[in-house]
Amino acid sequence: MSFVSTYSRNMYLFFLMFIAVGLSLSKPLITLGELCIGFLWVLEGNHLEKIKRFFKNRTALILSSVYLLTLLGLLNTTNFDFAFDDIRRKLPLFVLPFLIVSFKPLTNKEFRLIFSVYVGGVITASLWSIFVMLGGLNEVIIDKRDLSRFNSHIRFGLEVSLAIFGTLYYAIKAKNKKQKIRWILSFVWLASFLFLLNLITGITVTAFTFMVLIFYYGIKHHKITVKLSAVVVVVVIVLSIVLYIKSCYKEYLSFNDVEALPIQEFSPKGEKLFHDTISSNSFQLENGNYIYRNIANKEIEKAWNEVSKINFNEVDLKGQEIRVTLLRFITSQGKLKTEQAINELKPEEIKAIENGISNYRYLDMNGIELRLHKIFWELEMYNKYNVADGHSVMLRWVYWQSAYNIIKENSLFGVGTGDVQDAFNQKHEERDIISEKYWRRAHNQYLTYFVSFGILGGIYFLIFLLYPIVVLKQYRDYLYLCFISISMLSMLTEDTLETQVGITFFTYFNTLLIFKKRKNSF
Repeated sequence: MSFVSTYSRNMYLFFLMFIAVGLSLSKPLITLGELCIGFLWVLEGNHLEKIKRFFKNRTALILSSVYLLTLLGLLNTTNFDFAFDDIRRKLPLFVLPFLIVSFKPLTNKEFRLIFSVYVGGVITASLWSIFVMLGGLNEVIIDKRDLSRFNSHIRFGLEVSLAIFGTLYYAIKAKNKKQKIRWILSFVWLASFLFLLNLITGITVTAFTFMVLIFYYGIKHHKITVKLSAVVVVVVIVLSIVLYIKSCYKEYLSFNDVEALPIQEFSPKGEKLFHDTISSNSFQLENGNYIYRNIANKEIEKAWNEVSKINFNEVDLKGQEIRVTLLRFITSQGKLKTEQAINELKPEEIKAIENGISNYRYLDMNGIELRLHKIFWELEMYNKYNVADGHSVMLRWVYWQSAYNIIKENSLFGVGTGDVQDAFNQKHEERDIISEKYWRRAHNQYLTYFVSFGILGGIYFLIFLLYPIVVLKQYRDYLYLCFISISMLSMLTEDTLETQVGITFFTYFNTLLIFKKRKNSF
Protein backbone atom coordinates (compact mmCIF):
# COMPACT_ATOMS: atom_id res chain seq x y z
CA MET A 1 0.00 0.00 0.00
CA SER A 2 1.48 3.36 -1.04
CA PHE A 3 2.11 6.31 1.23
CA VAL A 4 -0.54 8.33 -0.63
CA SER A 5 -3.28 5.73 -0.22
CA THR A 6 -2.41 5.25 3.46
CA TYR A 7 -2.41 8.91 4.43
CA SER A 8 -4.66 10.33 1.70
CA ARG A 9 -7.55 11.14 4.04
CA ASN A 10 -5.37 12.91 6.58
CA MET A 11 -3.65 14.90 3.85
CA TYR A 12 -7.01 15.90 2.38
CA LEU A 13 -8.24 17.15 5.76
CA PHE A 14 -4.94 18.92 6.35
CA PHE A 15 -5.16 20.75 3.02
CA LEU A 16 -8.78 21.72 3.73
CA MET A 17 -7.48 23.26 6.95
CA PHE A 18 -5.04 25.35 4.90
CA ILE A 19 -8.00 26.96 3.17
CA ALA A 20 -9.96 27.29 6.44
CA VAL A 21 -7.10 29.22 8.08
CA GLY A 22 -6.23 31.16 4.93
CA LEU A 23 -9.71 32.67 4.68
CA SER A 24 -9.00 34.92 7.65
CA LEU A 25 -5.20 34.98 7.82
CA SER A 26 -3.49 34.40 4.47
CA LYS A 27 -4.60 34.58 0.84
CA PRO A 28 -1.50 32.62 -0.32
CA LEU A 29 -2.50 29.84 2.09
CA ILE A 30 -5.88 29.62 0.34
CA THR A 31 -4.16 29.12 -3.00
CA LEU A 32 -1.71 26.63 -1.49
CA GLY A 33 -4.55 24.57 -0.01
CA GLU A 34 -6.38 24.46 -3.35
CA LEU A 35 -3.21 23.46 -5.23
CA CYS A 36 -2.38 20.75 -2.69
CA ILE A 37 -5.87 19.24 -2.93
CA GLY A 38 -5.52 19.26 -6.72
CA PHE A 39 -2.10 17.61 -6.47
CA LEU A 40 -3.51 14.97 -4.10
CA TRP A 41 -6.34 14.33 -6.58
CA VAL A 42 -3.71 13.57 -9.24
CA LEU A 43 -1.55 11.38 -6.96
CA GLU A 44 -4.48 9.25 -5.84
CA GLY A 45 -5.14 8.04 -9.38
CA ASN A 46 -8.47 6.64 -10.61
CA HIS A 47 -8.91 9.86 -12.56
CA LEU A 48 -11.48 8.53 -15.03
CA GLU A 49 -13.60 7.10 -12.22
CA LYS A 50 -13.47 10.42 -10.33
CA ILE A 51 -14.46 12.36 -13.43
CA LYS A 52 -17.37 9.98 -14.06
CA ARG A 53 -18.43 10.35 -10.41
CA PHE A 54 -18.44 14.12 -10.83
CA PHE A 55 -20.57 14.07 -13.99
CA LYS A 56 -23.04 11.64 -12.43
CA ASN A 57 -23.53 13.94 -9.44
CA ARG A 58 -26.27 16.43 -10.38
CA THR A 59 -25.65 18.63 -7.35
CA ALA A 60 -21.92 18.88 -8.08
CA LEU A 61 -22.68 19.80 -11.69
CA ILE A 62 -25.08 22.54 -10.63
CA LEU A 63 -22.66 23.93 -8.03
CA SER A 64 -19.82 24.11 -10.56
CA SER A 65 -21.91 25.07 -13.59
CA VAL A 66 -22.20 28.71 -12.52
CA TYR A 67 -18.58 28.98 -13.65
CA LEU A 68 -19.77 28.20 -17.18
CA LEU A 69 -21.56 31.56 -17.21
CA THR A 70 -18.16 33.23 -16.89
CA LEU A 71 -16.86 31.18 -19.84
CA LEU A 72 -19.96 31.74 -21.98
CA GLY A 73 -19.64 35.45 -21.29
CA LEU A 74 -16.55 35.43 -23.51
CA LEU A 75 -18.81 35.13 -26.55
CA ASN A 76 -20.02 38.72 -26.31
CA THR A 77 -17.10 40.45 -24.62
CA THR A 78 -14.52 42.84 -26.05
CA ASN A 79 -12.27 43.48 -23.04
CA PHE A 80 -10.45 40.15 -22.93
CA ASP A 81 -7.81 41.32 -20.43
CA PHE A 82 -10.49 41.82 -17.79
CA ALA A 83 -12.36 38.70 -18.95
CA PHE A 84 -9.38 36.37 -18.56
CA ASP A 85 -8.59 37.87 -15.16
CA ASP A 86 -12.19 37.19 -14.11
CA ILE A 87 -11.96 33.61 -15.40
CA ARG A 88 -8.80 33.05 -13.36
CA ARG A 89 -10.23 34.64 -10.23
CA LYS A 90 -13.47 32.63 -10.35
CA LEU A 91 -11.82 29.28 -11.06
CA PRO A 92 -12.57 28.01 -7.48
CA LEU A 93 -16.29 28.13 -8.36
CA PHE A 94 -15.61 25.12 -10.57
CA VAL A 95 -12.48 23.57 -9.08
CA LEU A 96 -13.60 23.20 -5.45
CA PRO A 97 -16.87 21.32 -6.17
CA PHE A 98 -15.05 19.21 -8.78
CA LEU A 99 -12.30 18.20 -6.36
CA ILE A 100 -14.32 17.88 -3.15
CA VAL A 101 -16.92 15.57 -4.69
CA SER A 102 -14.05 13.25 -5.70
CA PHE A 103 -13.25 12.53 -2.05
CA LYS A 104 -15.42 10.79 0.50
CA PRO A 105 -17.87 13.19 2.18
CA LEU A 106 -16.78 14.64 5.50
CA THR A 107 -18.19 13.11 8.64
CA ASN A 108 -19.61 15.45 11.27
CA LYS A 109 -16.50 14.85 13.36
CA GLU A 110 -14.20 15.78 10.46
CA PHE A 111 -16.22 18.89 9.65
CA ARG A 112 -16.18 19.96 13.31
CA LEU A 113 -12.38 19.65 13.26
CA ILE A 114 -12.10 21.79 10.12
CA PHE A 115 -14.56 24.33 11.49
CA SER A 116 -12.57 24.48 14.74
CA VAL A 117 -9.49 25.36 12.71
CA TYR A 118 -11.50 27.98 10.82
CA VAL A 119 -12.70 29.53 14.09
CA GLY A 120 -9.13 29.45 15.39
CA GLY A 121 -8.01 31.43 12.35
CA VAL A 122 -10.79 33.99 12.79
CA ILE A 123 -10.00 34.39 16.50
CA THR A 124 -6.28 34.76 15.75
CA ALA A 125 -7.06 37.47 13.18
CA SER A 126 -9.36 39.20 15.68
CA LEU A 127 -6.70 39.14 18.42
CA TRP A 128 -4.18 40.62 16.01
CA SER A 129 -6.66 43.40 15.21
CA ILE A 130 -7.00 44.18 18.92
CA PHE A 131 -3.20 44.11 19.30
CA VAL A 132 -2.90 46.71 16.53
CA MET A 133 -5.77 48.77 17.96
CA LEU A 134 -4.00 48.92 21.34
CA GLY A 135 -0.87 50.30 19.69
CA GLY A 136 1.15 47.12 19.30
CA LEU A 137 2.58 48.23 15.95
CA ASN A 138 2.78 51.94 16.86
CA GLU A 139 0.38 52.73 14.02
CA VAL A 140 -2.19 55.50 14.18
CA ILE A 141 -5.56 53.87 13.44
CA ILE A 142 -8.29 56.34 12.54
CA ASP A 143 -10.78 54.12 10.77
CA LYS A 144 -11.55 50.86 12.57
CA ARG A 145 -12.02 49.20 9.20
CA ASP A 146 -8.24 49.38 8.84
CA LEU A 147 -7.93 46.94 11.74
CA SER A 148 -8.94 44.10 9.43
CA ARG A 149 -5.34 43.31 8.55
CA PHE A 150 -5.57 40.28 6.29
CA ASN A 151 -8.54 40.99 4.02
CA SER A 152 -11.43 43.37 3.50
CA HIS A 153 -13.32 44.37 6.65
CA ILE A 154 -16.52 43.37 4.84
CA ARG A 155 -15.33 39.83 4.11
CA PHE A 156 -13.87 39.58 7.61
CA GLY A 157 -17.23 40.58 9.06
CA LEU A 158 -18.89 37.71 7.17
CA GLU A 159 -16.27 35.28 8.45
CA VAL A 160 -16.79 36.43 12.03
CA SER A 161 -20.55 36.12 11.61
CA LEU A 162 -20.36 32.50 10.42
CA ALA A 163 -17.92 31.69 13.23
CA ILE A 164 -20.40 33.15 15.75
CA PHE A 165 -23.23 30.88 14.60
CA GLY A 166 -20.94 27.86 14.40
CA THR A 167 -19.53 28.32 17.90
CA LEU A 168 -23.07 28.76 19.25
CA TYR A 169 -24.12 25.49 17.62
CA TYR A 170 -21.17 23.48 18.89
CA ALA A 171 -21.47 25.04 22.35
CA ILE A 172 -25.04 23.76 22.56
CA LYS A 173 -24.16 20.34 21.13
CA ALA A 174 -20.92 19.75 23.08
CA LYS A 175 -21.19 17.03 25.73
CA ASN A 176 -17.71 17.49 27.13
CA LYS A 177 -17.69 20.31 29.70
CA LYS A 178 -14.27 21.68 28.67
CA GLN A 179 -15.25 21.73 25.01
CA LYS A 180 -18.53 23.45 25.85
CA ILE A 181 -16.68 26.17 27.78
CA ARG A 182 -14.22 26.69 24.92
CA TRP A 183 -17.03 27.05 22.40
CA ILE A 184 -18.95 29.42 24.68
CA LEU A 185 -15.89 31.61 25.27
CA SER A 186 -15.22 31.69 21.52
CA PHE A 187 -18.83 32.71 20.87
CA VAL A 188 -18.75 35.50 23.48
CA TRP A 189 -15.43 36.84 22.20
CA LEU A 190 -16.43 36.85 18.53
CA ALA A 191 -19.81 38.47 19.24
CA SER A 192 -18.06 41.17 21.30
CA PHE A 193 -15.36 41.65 18.67
CA LEU A 194 -17.97 42.29 15.99
CA PHE A 195 -19.06 45.39 17.91
CA LEU A 196 -15.57 46.36 19.09
CA LEU A 197 -14.49 46.79 15.48
CA ASN A 198 -17.89 48.12 14.46
CA LEU A 199 -18.08 45.68 11.52
CA ILE A 200 -21.40 47.02 10.23
CA THR A 201 -21.89 44.45 7.47
CA GLY A 202 -21.12 41.63 9.92
CA ILE A 203 -23.46 43.08 12.54
CA THR A 204 -26.26 43.48 10.00
CA VAL A 205 -26.09 39.98 8.51
CA THR A 206 -25.73 38.47 11.99
CA ALA A 207 -28.83 40.28 13.25
CA PHE A 208 -30.94 39.28 10.25
CA THR A 209 -29.68 35.69 10.34
CA PHE A 210 -30.67 35.43 14.01
CA MET A 211 -34.17 36.50 12.98
CA VAL A 212 -34.20 33.88 10.21
CA LEU A 213 -33.24 31.20 12.77
CA ILE A 214 -35.85 32.29 15.30
CA PHE A 215 -38.54 32.28 12.63
CA TYR A 216 -37.55 28.94 11.06
CA TYR A 217 -37.05 26.94 14.25
CA GLY A 218 -40.11 28.51 15.80
CA ILE A 219 -42.38 27.74 12.84
CA LYS A 220 -41.20 24.12 12.56
CA HIS A 221 -41.91 23.44 16.25
CA HIS A 222 -44.95 21.24 16.88
CA LYS A 223 -46.44 23.51 19.57
CA ILE A 224 -48.63 26.34 18.28
CA THR A 225 -47.59 28.58 21.19
CA VAL A 226 -43.94 28.29 20.13
CA LYS A 227 -44.86 29.06 16.51
CA LEU A 228 -46.76 32.19 17.54
CA SER A 229 -44.03 33.23 19.96
CA ALA A 230 -41.41 33.00 17.21
CA VAL A 231 -43.48 35.22 14.90
CA VAL A 232 -44.09 37.71 17.72
CA VAL A 233 -40.38 37.82 18.62
CA VAL A 234 -39.36 38.48 15.01
CA VAL A 235 -42.02 41.18 14.63
CA VAL A 236 -40.93 42.82 17.90
CA ILE A 237 -37.27 42.77 16.81
CA VAL A 238 -38.12 44.30 13.43
CA LEU A 239 -40.32 46.97 15.03
CA SER A 240 -37.61 47.73 17.59
CA ILE A 241 -35.06 48.21 14.81
CA VAL A 242 -37.46 50.45 12.87
CA LEU A 243 -38.27 52.54 15.96
CA TYR A 244 -34.58 52.84 16.82
CA ILE A 245 -33.77 54.09 13.33
CA LYS A 246 -36.74 56.47 13.48
CA SER A 247 -35.53 57.78 16.84
CA CYS A 248 -32.04 58.36 15.46
CA TYR A 249 -33.53 60.15 12.45
CA LYS A 250 -35.60 62.43 14.68
CA GLU A 251 -32.45 63.23 16.62
CA TYR A 252 -30.65 63.97 13.36
CA LEU A 253 -33.44 66.32 12.28
CA SER A 254 -33.34 68.07 15.65
CA PHE A 255 -29.64 68.78 15.11
CA ASN A 256 -30.51 70.56 11.87
CA ASP A 257 -33.68 72.23 13.12
CA VAL A 258 -31.91 75.42 14.11
CA GLU A 259 -31.87 78.92 12.77
CA ALA A 260 -28.72 79.29 10.70
CA LEU A 261 -26.20 81.86 11.86
CA PRO A 262 -26.84 85.12 10.03
CA ILE A 263 -24.17 86.41 7.70
CA GLN A 264 -21.91 88.79 9.62
CA GLU A 265 -19.44 91.26 8.19
CA PHE A 266 -16.55 91.16 10.67
CA SER A 267 -15.13 88.84 13.33
CA PRO A 268 -14.89 90.06 16.94
CA LYS A 269 -11.22 90.86 16.23
CA GLY A 270 -12.09 92.87 13.12
CA GLU A 271 -11.25 90.51 10.23
CA LYS A 272 -13.65 90.71 7.30
CA LEU A 273 -15.53 87.42 7.12
CA PHE A 274 -15.65 85.32 3.96
CA HIS A 275 -18.99 83.98 2.69
CA ASP A 276 -19.44 81.50 -0.15
CA THR A 277 -22.97 81.89 -1.50
CA ILE A 278 -22.49 80.97 -5.16
CA SER A 279 -20.18 77.94 -5.58
CA SER A 280 -21.25 74.28 -5.62
CA ASN A 281 -20.24 74.04 -1.94
CA SER A 282 -22.30 77.00 -0.79
CA PHE A 283 -25.36 74.91 0.16
CA GLN A 284 -23.55 72.45 2.44
CA LEU A 285 -24.73 72.38 6.05
CA GLU A 286 -23.50 70.92 9.30
CA ASN A 287 -26.09 70.74 12.08
CA GLY A 288 -28.23 73.33 10.29
CA ASN A 289 -25.48 75.91 9.71
CA TYR A 290 -23.71 76.77 6.47
CA ILE A 291 -20.15 75.48 6.40
CA TYR A 292 -18.70 78.05 4.02
CA ARG A 293 -20.04 81.24 5.57
CA ASN A 294 -18.74 83.46 8.39
CA ILE A 295 -15.11 82.42 7.94
CA ALA A 296 -12.16 84.46 9.23
CA ASN A 297 -9.55 82.64 7.14
CA LYS A 298 -6.45 84.39 8.47
CA GLU A 299 -7.53 84.11 12.10
CA ILE A 300 -8.38 80.42 12.04
CA GLU A 301 -5.24 79.46 10.11
CA LYS A 302 -2.99 81.23 12.60
CA ALA A 303 -4.92 80.00 15.65
CA TRP A 304 -5.09 76.41 14.39
CA ASN A 305 -1.38 76.21 13.68
CA GLU A 306 -0.74 77.27 17.27
CA VAL A 307 -2.81 74.44 18.80
CA SER A 308 -2.22 71.56 16.37
CA LYS A 309 0.77 69.66 15.02
CA ILE A 310 -1.02 69.31 11.67
CA ASN A 311 -0.68 72.41 9.54
CA PHE A 312 -3.86 74.18 8.45
CA ASN A 313 -3.03 73.51 4.78
CA GLU A 314 -2.29 69.80 5.23
CA VAL A 315 -4.58 66.78 5.52
CA ASP A 316 -6.02 65.12 8.61
CA LEU A 317 -5.28 61.53 9.55
CA LYS A 318 -8.11 60.33 7.30
CA GLY A 319 -6.51 62.03 4.31
CA GLN A 320 -9.09 64.84 4.15
CA GLU A 321 -8.20 68.53 3.99
CA ILE A 322 -7.97 69.45 7.65
CA ARG A 323 -9.18 72.94 6.82
CA VAL A 324 -12.51 71.46 5.69
CA THR A 325 -12.72 69.13 8.70
CA LEU A 326 -12.09 72.09 11.00
CA LEU A 327 -14.69 74.27 9.27
CA ARG A 328 -17.30 71.51 9.52
CA PHE A 329 -16.52 70.84 13.19
CA ILE A 330 -16.82 74.49 14.23
CA THR A 331 -19.94 74.88 12.09
CA SER A 332 -21.49 71.89 13.87
CA GLN A 333 -21.03 73.80 17.13
CA GLY A 334 -23.01 76.74 15.74
CA LYS A 335 -20.09 79.18 15.96
CA LEU A 336 -18.45 81.71 13.71
CA LYS A 337 -15.22 80.37 12.17
CA THR A 338 -12.91 82.73 14.06
CA GLU A 339 -9.87 82.68 16.35
CA GLN A 340 -12.21 82.63 19.34
CA ALA A 341 -13.82 79.38 18.15
CA ILE A 342 -10.38 77.76 17.80
CA ASN A 343 -9.32 78.88 21.27
CA GLU A 344 -12.51 77.42 22.76
CA LEU A 345 -11.77 73.93 21.39
CA LYS A 346 -11.03 71.35 24.07
CA PRO A 347 -7.91 69.14 23.70
CA GLU A 348 -10.06 66.10 22.88
CA GLU A 349 -11.88 68.11 20.20
CA ILE A 350 -8.59 69.18 18.61
CA LYS A 351 -7.50 65.55 18.54
CA ALA A 352 -10.86 64.55 17.04
CA ILE A 353 -10.44 67.09 14.23
CA GLU A 354 -6.92 65.80 13.57
CA ASN A 355 -8.42 62.31 13.36
CA GLY A 356 -10.87 63.45 10.70
CA ILE A 357 -14.03 63.79 12.82
CA SER A 358 -16.12 66.59 11.36
CA ASN A 359 -18.99 66.96 13.85
CA TYR A 360 -18.74 67.45 17.59
CA ARG A 361 -21.84 65.32 18.17
CA TYR A 362 -20.02 62.28 16.76
CA LEU A 363 -17.85 62.21 19.88
CA ASP A 364 -20.75 60.98 22.03
CA MET A 365 -22.30 58.49 19.58
CA ASN A 366 -21.85 54.73 19.51
CA GLY A 367 -20.81 53.07 16.27
CA ILE A 368 -24.33 52.30 15.05
CA GLU A 369 -25.69 55.76 15.87
CA LEU A 370 -22.72 57.34 14.14
CA ARG A 371 -23.23 55.22 11.02
CA LEU A 372 -26.94 56.04 10.89
CA HIS A 373 -26.24 59.75 11.36
CA LYS A 374 -23.81 59.68 8.43
CA ILE A 375 -26.33 57.79 6.28
CA PHE A 376 -29.01 60.40 7.01
CA TRP A 377 -26.56 63.14 6.06
CA GLU A 378 -25.67 61.31 2.84
CA LEU A 379 -29.36 60.96 1.97
CA GLU A 380 -29.94 64.65 2.57
CA MET A 381 -26.96 65.65 0.41
CA TYR A 382 -28.15 63.39 -2.40
CA ASN A 383 -31.85 64.24 -2.28
CA LYS A 384 -31.33 67.98 -2.03
CA TYR A 385 -28.18 68.53 -4.04
CA ASN A 386 -27.54 65.28 -6.00
CA VAL A 387 -24.18 64.80 -4.24
CA ALA A 388 -22.93 61.21 -3.82
CA ASP A 389 -19.12 61.47 -4.04
CA GLY A 390 -17.43 59.77 -1.10
CA HIS A 391 -20.76 58.69 0.41
CA SER A 392 -20.80 54.88 0.48
CA VAL A 393 -24.56 54.39 0.78
CA MET A 394 -25.54 56.87 -1.93
CA LEU A 395 -22.73 55.66 -4.18
CA ARG A 396 -24.34 52.22 -4.04
CA TRP A 397 -27.66 53.75 -4.99
CA VAL A 398 -26.01 55.39 -8.01
CA TYR A 399 -24.32 52.08 -8.93
CA TRP A 400 -27.63 50.21 -8.71
CA GLN A 401 -29.36 52.78 -10.91
CA SER A 402 -26.57 52.49 -13.47
CA ALA A 403 -26.79 48.69 -13.30
CA TYR A 404 -30.53 48.82 -13.94
CA ASN A 405 -29.99 51.02 -16.99
CA ILE A 406 -27.29 48.68 -18.34
CA ILE A 407 -29.56 45.66 -17.86
CA LYS A 408 -32.37 47.40 -19.77
CA GLU A 409 -30.02 48.04 -22.69
CA ASN A 410 -28.50 44.52 -22.64
CA SER A 411 -31.39 42.53 -21.28
CA LEU A 412 -31.02 39.14 -22.96
CA PHE A 413 -27.33 38.21 -22.76
CA GLY A 414 -25.74 41.06 -20.78
CA VAL A 415 -22.48 42.82 -21.60
CA GLY A 416 -20.26 39.76 -21.24
CA THR A 417 -17.57 38.66 -18.81
CA GLY A 418 -14.99 41.32 -19.61
CA ASP A 419 -17.06 44.43 -20.32
CA VAL A 420 -18.75 44.96 -16.96
CA GLN A 421 -16.50 47.75 -15.70
CA ASP A 422 -16.41 49.35 -19.16
CA ALA A 423 -20.21 49.38 -19.27
CA PHE A 424 -20.37 51.01 -15.84
CA ASN A 425 -17.73 53.57 -16.80
CA GLN A 426 -19.74 54.54 -19.86
CA LYS A 427 -22.97 54.79 -17.88
CA HIS A 428 -21.36 56.82 -15.08
CA GLU A 429 -19.95 59.20 -17.68
CA GLU A 430 -23.36 59.59 -19.33
CA ARG A 431 -25.16 60.25 -16.05
CA ASP A 432 -22.42 62.58 -14.75
CA ILE A 433 -23.43 62.28 -11.09
CA ILE A 434 -20.20 61.04 -9.49
CA SER A 435 -16.51 61.82 -10.04
CA GLU A 436 -14.42 59.40 -12.08
CA LYS A 437 -12.48 58.14 -9.07
CA TYR A 438 -15.75 56.71 -7.71
CA TRP A 439 -16.67 54.82 -10.87
CA ARG A 440 -17.29 51.30 -9.62
CA ARG A 441 -19.42 48.26 -10.41
CA ALA A 442 -22.82 47.36 -8.93
CA HIS A 443 -21.82 46.48 -5.35
CA ASN A 444 -24.69 44.00 -5.58
CA GLN A 445 -23.86 40.46 -6.69
CA TYR A 446 -27.32 39.81 -8.11
CA LEU A 447 -27.24 42.92 -10.29
CA THR A 448 -23.67 42.13 -11.36
CA TYR A 449 -24.75 38.76 -12.76
CA PHE A 450 -27.70 40.32 -14.58
CA VAL A 451 -25.42 43.02 -16.01
CA SER A 452 -22.80 40.45 -17.04
CA PHE A 453 -25.01 37.69 -18.44
CA GLY A 454 -28.42 39.23 -18.97
CA ILE A 455 -31.78 38.03 -17.73
CA LEU A 456 -31.05 34.41 -18.66
CA GLY A 457 -27.73 34.35 -16.80
CA GLY A 458 -29.13 36.26 -13.85
CA ILE A 459 -32.01 33.81 -13.45
CA TYR A 460 -29.60 30.89 -13.66
CA PHE A 461 -27.49 32.47 -10.91
CA LEU A 462 -30.60 32.63 -8.70
CA ILE A 463 -31.35 28.97 -9.48
CA PHE A 464 -27.75 28.13 -8.52
CA LEU A 465 -28.22 29.84 -5.15
CA LEU A 466 -31.69 28.47 -4.42
CA TYR A 467 -31.24 24.89 -5.64
CA PRO A 468 -29.68 23.61 -2.38
CA ILE A 469 -32.40 25.31 -0.34
CA VAL A 470 -35.46 24.39 -2.43
CA VAL A 471 -34.50 21.03 -3.95
CA LEU A 472 -31.99 19.59 -1.45
CA LYS A 473 -33.82 21.02 1.59
CA GLN A 474 -30.50 22.24 2.98
CA TYR A 475 -32.34 24.70 5.21
CA ARG A 476 -32.78 21.74 7.55
CA ASP A 477 -29.04 21.94 8.25
CA TYR A 478 -28.51 24.65 10.86
CA LEU A 479 -25.00 25.57 9.73
CA TYR A 480 -26.00 25.70 6.07
CA LEU A 481 -29.01 27.87 6.85
CA CYS A 482 -26.73 30.29 8.71
CA PHE A 483 -24.13 30.23 5.95
CA ILE A 484 -26.52 30.81 3.03
CA SER A 485 -28.36 33.54 4.93
CA ILE A 486 -25.08 35.37 5.62
CA SER A 487 -23.91 34.93 2.03
CA MET A 488 -27.12 35.96 0.28
CA LEU A 489 -27.62 38.96 2.54
CA SER A 490 -24.06 40.13 1.87
CA MET A 491 -24.72 39.93 -1.88
CA LEU A 492 -27.34 42.68 -1.57
CA THR A 493 -24.71 45.34 -0.90
CA GLU A 494 -21.47 43.71 -2.06
CA ASP A 495 -20.01 41.89 -5.05
CA THR A 496 -19.17 38.95 -2.79
CA LEU A 497 -18.10 36.68 -5.65
CA GLU A 498 -15.69 39.15 -7.23
CA THR A 499 -12.71 38.71 -4.86
CA GLN A 500 -10.54 35.71 -4.01
CA VAL A 501 -11.60 35.57 -0.36
CA GLY A 502 -15.28 36.12 -1.14
CA ILE A 503 -15.33 33.46 -3.88
CA THR A 504 -13.46 30.92 -1.76
CA PHE A 505 -15.49 31.62 1.40
CA PHE A 506 -18.73 30.99 -0.47
CA THR A 507 -17.64 28.02 -2.59
CA TYR A 508 -15.69 26.29 0.19
CA PHE A 509 -18.46 26.25 2.79
CA ASN A 510 -21.25 25.85 0.24
CA THR A 511 -19.63 22.68 -1.10
CA LEU A 512 -18.46 21.18 2.21
CA LEU A 513 -21.78 21.72 3.96
CA ILE A 514 -23.83 20.28 1.10
CA PHE A 515 -21.67 17.16 0.70
CA LYS A 516 -21.25 16.42 4.39
CA LYS A 517 -22.50 12.97 5.42
CA ARG A 518 -24.92 14.15 8.09
CA LYS A 519 -26.77 17.41 8.62
CA ASN A 520 -26.24 19.71 11.58
CA SER A 521 -29.62 20.27 13.20
CA PHE A 522 -31.19 20.73 16.61
